[in-house]
Amino acid sequence: MVTLKIDGIQVEVPKDYTILQAAEKAGVHIPVLCHDARLNPFGACRVCLIEAVGNPRMMTACTTPVAPDMDILTNTEKLQRIRKTVIELLLVNHPLECPVCDKGGECTLQDLTYEVGLTKVRFDAKPADTPVDHTNPFIERDVDRCVLCGRCVRICDEVVNIQAISFINRGMETMIGTAFDQPWNCEFCGQCISVCPVGSLNNRVYLFKNRPWNLEKTDSVCGLCGCGCYIELETEGSELYRMGELPEKGANHGNLCAKGRFGFEFVNSVKRETSAKVKSAGELAVADFDQAVVTIAEKVKSIKAQHGADSVAVLVSPRLTNEEAFLANKLAKEVIGTGGMFALEPHTSLPEATYADIETSDAVAVLNIDVTEANPILGLAVRAAGRKNEAPLYVFYPSETALKRVIEKQFTGTPDEVYASMTRLVEGQGEEAAVLEVLKKAEKPVAVYNPYNKADLWFVSELKKQVPALKLAAARAKANSQGVVDMGALDAAKLKEGIQNKTIKALICFGENPAVRTGWADLSLDSLELLAVTDPFMSETAKKASVYIPVATYAEKDGSFTSLEGRVQSVNKALCKGLKTDAEVISALAERLGGRLTSCSCEARELIRKEVPLYKDADFDGGLISYPYAVKGEFEKPAKAAAGEGTHYLYPSSLRLHSGSYTRWSPDLAKVYGEAKLEISPADAEALGLGDGAAVSVSAAGITKTFKVHVEKHITKGCVALPEDYADTAVIFSNGRYPKVTLGKKG
Repeated sequence: MVTLKIDGIQVEVPKDYTILQAAEKAGVHIPVLCHDARLNPFGACRVCLIEAVGNPRMMTACTTPVAPDMDILTNTEKLQRIRKTVIELLLVNHPLECPVCDKGGECTLQDLTYEVGLTKVRFDAKPADTPVDHTNPFIERDVDRCVLCGRCVRICDEVVNIQAISFINRGMETMIGTAFDQPWNCEFCGQCISVCPVGSLNNRVYLFKNRPWNLEKTDSVCGLCGCGCYIELETEGSELYRMGELPEKGANHGNLCAKGRFGFEFVNSVKRETSAKVKSAGELAVADFDQAVVTIAEKVKSIKAQHGADSVAVLVSPRLTNEEAFLANKLAKEVIGTGGMFALEPHTSLPEATYADIETSDAVAVLNIDVTEANPILGLAVRAAGRKNEAPLYVFYPSETALKRVIEKQFTGTPDEVYASMTRLVEGQGEEAAVLEVLKKAEKPVAVYNPYNKADLWFVSELKKQVPALKLAAARAKANSQGVVDMGALDAAKLKEGIQNKTIKALICFGENPAVRTGWADLSLDSLELLAVTDPFMSETAKKASVYIPVATYAEKDGSFTSLEGRVQSVNKALCKGLKTDAEVISALAERLGGRLTSCSCEARELIRKEVPLYKDADFDGGLISYPYAVKGEFEKPAKAAAGEGTHYLYPSSLRLHSGSYTRWSPDLAKVYGEAKLEISPADAEALGLGDGAAVSVSAAGITKTFKVHVEKHITKGCVALPEDYADTAVIFSNGRYPKVTLGKKG
């Protein structure tokens, strides 16, 4: 520890602190412009200059480390003059258009101008008139407002590790841009927007829609994937205007992906249903809430009386909160009298490795998942291990991924070849034996895998046996994929069997959309005497329902989600659209069935503490659940991955812009990726005479669907990829994750 004085205040700090960090601890304000706590010190803007007694030279507080017995002065008359001049110089070329700038009210340069008391610029202002760049679908770039602090460049390099933008040109011509001034196509994460201190980089989804002083802010958790990112919902009335980051809170360190930052507009969608519907004469007709609940309850009573309680099934979505899933389970078991609720989530894998474990790991293996696309924030942790911690990183996946910039070695090829590589890895053969030795010798090895692919679980469990110190990170897909399992959801295989053999006559589906889930899309629900569905939208499954009730999204209710880390975090209601929550539907249905269940999240949470042993001492504000195992079960060694006959290997790809049915209703995300596209290598596309946007038929096991083509250079020759969670693609994958397919040019 080091002791020093800052403006006369004595403070003791770790020896690796900077003067800026020491000042923050001492409660002394030092203004900054180019500094961001998530980034390495830069010292470009000179706004944070300070003086040290006995040293004639001024120093930047953000880059200068503390030293014993320093006597620091932060706000002398000399420093005030210098800061004022620095701001004056920045304003020479910066257009003074605060009233029309989207950053107005939250601009650091604007705040600094007031702070230093600058009322008039002594130099002749020479603002440029460069056209605003709209080549990026989510980011507006106005280079004339840029102050060259470099925050955007550094976060794109140090955190995202994409290097999509950089300083270009020299001297007075210096600006932020892309290589060779190409269109700004990147990962669309918007991290650069989050650190821009001025209005140079703006969020196009929010642009000109509101002002920050009008917005009410509510801390919550993102509901769009399993990463569990802590967010800030900004609302006015019943409209959600922005989802932003909170760098000081949450395990995600303020990082968000494209879905989390730009995909929120589905909450405001005019396509959301507002009225319940009951099927009459083959058509869904508008009904009030009570009528819909009574219809479900009376039908459940009738079916139960005729076929028994087990003929009624309850299916929950991972979009439900822990409290709602817990209540749904009580509805199934205690009110209806079935064995419990079901969920389409795997039970064989539980959380073990945290983001911190991954970021500080000294060896990482990524097994058969494109984690940067499937779970982008988990992907950032993997990148941090490879980049900052210099951990050797090994990736097994059919195609190249964005991790290629930081990997030690990547094993690509057809799905069969990737499986052969993973087999050699766990058996210690071939060149993969060296990877196994690295993992064995590591002190903190980590493996990231896809828990939804049963065949991969054999590799994971075998690797765990070979490397006992290995910590596993199961990349669960949805917001509460882990929580619904914790709340007692049963393996849905029995549900599917019951529907197929027609022993299940009624299905109450809370938020789930099996019509677009792999392995379920080909399941006929026509034999059900009752299909009741709750969903914010008229989903593919809701269209088949006999009763449909529109419900609130995660932004409109209280509760909690459990992330893929096993971290439990509170979800807070930020706005009201006048729709019932799933908890309210469950409570009303229970009452009509002669039971009593609360709809209050606080009361449900107390019941969870009493009745769910894992959550007995749970901290619902970010605490980690201690799970009994990471992976459990008897798994068979897969002979090969691919199945069927065809000319190309098909595998399911992930999309950073979509993770399920919510994001497909987001108009801004849909502008970039609004439909499922077949990714194909340039060589295969040329051989088939296909170009970007061309139509191609994909045939496998008697099923043929048509998709548009997207030519991608990272796709391995002989392979093609399709995203999951679309109705047409889920059908293609109904006979396995790696079908061999035949392609045919259309038109």
